[in-house]
Amino acid sequence: MDDAAYEQLEALCADFQRQWIVLLRDRLKKHNIPNDIAKSICGEFSFDLSMLFDQGEIDYQGDSFRPFVAFTDDAEQPALIVEPNGPQFHEYALGTTDEAYE
Repeated sequence: MDDAAYEQLEALCADFQRQWIVLLRDRLKKHNIPNDIAKSICGEFSFDLSMLFDQGEIDYQGDSFRPFVAFTDDAEQPALIVEPNGPQFHEYALGTTDEAYE
C-alpha cells in the first residue's frame, strides 16, 4: 500500500472510530447518563473495542484469527481498501473520545 492509500485508510479509520464513539455518546445521553460517567464509558469501551481490532484473537476450530477493519467504496464494482497492519485504533481511542465531548 503506497503512502497516499495509507493516508486514506488512516482517515477512514479515524472517522469510523469517531462515528462509533458519537453513536455511543448519543445513546448514553438519550438515557440520561451524566456526561462525566458517559465520557468515561465511551473512553473505556472505545479503548477495549480498539484493542480487539488491534490485538484481538478469535479462536475458531483450533485456529486463531484476528479481526481488522476494511472499507469499500460505493462504486458499481467496489474497490476494497484493506491493510491487515493498518492504523492502531487504541492509540487514538481516548483522544477521539475527548474530541467527541468538546
